[in-house]
Amino acid sequence: MATGTATNTTSITPAEGVVVTRLPMEDDLELPPSTETKSIFHIYEKHKCHKSITPVLDPTLERRSGPTIKEQKTTRKEKKERQDAGVPSVEQDDNAFFFHRPYLAFHVPPHVLYTGSSKYTAQPAILIHEGCFWKEYRLQLLPSTLGILDPRGVVPWRYNAVDKNALKHDYHKLKGYKVRTWSLWGETGKEYVRSVKNIRKTGEGRDPDVNTMTDGKSEEPATAEEVVYLRWKNPLSRHTRCYHFQYAGIDFFWKGTGTTKETRTCGALLRFNHLKLVARLAVAEEKKERRDEVCLGVYTSSVASRKSGTLEFFDAAILRLVDEYAPEMLLRSEEGAEEEEAESTRILRMKRSRLYQVFVATAMCMIKSEKEKRHTLLDLLVNVAEGGAGG
Repeated sequence: MATGTATNTTSITPAEGVVVTRLPMEDDLELPPSTETKSIFHIYEKHKCHKSITPVLDPTLERRSGPTIKEQKTTRKEKKERQDAGVPSVEQDDNAFFFHRPYLAFHVPPHVLYTGSSKYTAQPAILIHEGCFWKEYRLQLLPSTLGILDPRGVVPWRYNAVDKNALKHDYHKLKGYKVRTWSLWGETGKEYVRSVKNIRKTGEGRDPDVNTMTDGKSEEPATAEEVVYLRWKNPLSRHTRCYHFQYAGIDFFWKGTGTTKETRTCGALLRFNHLKLVARLAVAEEKKERRDEVCLGVYTSSVASRKSGTLEFFDAAILRLVDEYAPEMLLRSEEGAEEEEAESTRILRMKRSRLYQVFVATAMCMIKSEKEKRHTLLDLLVNVAEGGAGG
């Protein structure tokens, strides 16, 4: 279980009887063979408050200028027709993810990573809390309990930690938010807020801010199953583009890379936007091996206005890493567990594991952090230039 404390050190011992061929890893990244199994996710900005992480390519969002006005009208029309027909506005895809930023006035609720293609039909998986100046992100891995978030995209008040001090010392506790009788422009879940207001007015229905009693006991507040920390390493060094997190006793890093590139026009301007995901493994001293890192994925930034970039995970390499260092992650409990599974089946199970969700969540944190830092630096340079010109 990942606690994410700064002082945690975990020794990594390969599982007995498992032999894994290590991938060579140079300082500037050496990619696995192209014939190995991999997954590609396209990160599209569907709205200012949410992004789609999908394996399905959208040609209208791949263009530099984004979709045309006619295409946007067609998309809205199709969405409305699906809603009128009583079906989800987005086709459900279990292999996709959905990144949502809820807005609640005078509060800063955490971002949410959903498993699925839409927050209306998907399952919330991870809450992401931001630290100051991109130094740290705290990821709370949610239990698979349905309804742990309300339609606003936040934790309801009935799941709020009873003791306020507990939130400061136990990061497994969740912070809940009450439903107000008013809402400001741009807040998420307005229809839900209106429905709660009507329930309170008529008295018909359940008030979500009131804890229900079962056998004389109030409902227990929900908690996160695990907590993972993504930390920006050495911000004042030469290697500023480096983010670290630990999961299942393995150290992972998102690091800058120069061997992947955006091939379209002006793609060279994004050369410092691309990153790679590596796992740093323990190496026996007697072997004295220098290559102790394995490349597990890359992120390639995009010049398209509505596309953040492309995530590419090397599933075969991730599966070998899991088999050697965290085999319990894919253990089966059902009958017939002793039978060997096909690699494709095991990869599918691995893609639905917590580890894969953590990979995607940390990637979104890293992408957001890098973008904000670039914009902050550009604003600073512009202000300095304007000040110098004025002098």
